[in-house]
Amino acid sequence: EYNIRANVICPGFVRTPLVDKQIPEQALALGISEADVVKKVMLKETVDGEFTTADDVAQVALMFASFPTKALTGQSMVVS
Repeated sequence: EYNIRANVICPGFVRTPLVDKQIPEQALALGISEADVVKKVMLKETVDGEFTTADDVAQVALMFASFPTKALTGQSMVVS
């Protein structure tokens, strides 16, 4: 009735100050190197082994917002 669409963006790990703070904390807690926290904990499920960027998330938000029809609604998109 109101032409409202609702979608969800599910970002992977984005390199933020919070994530930067968590890396040494997890390394200490898990007894592994910071590089291993990044590679084997945070990015192990990613295809490319890289952090998601804020721009990646923004581009998906723009795509959802600019989609020209109601055919794209109620969707969840993993951005990782």
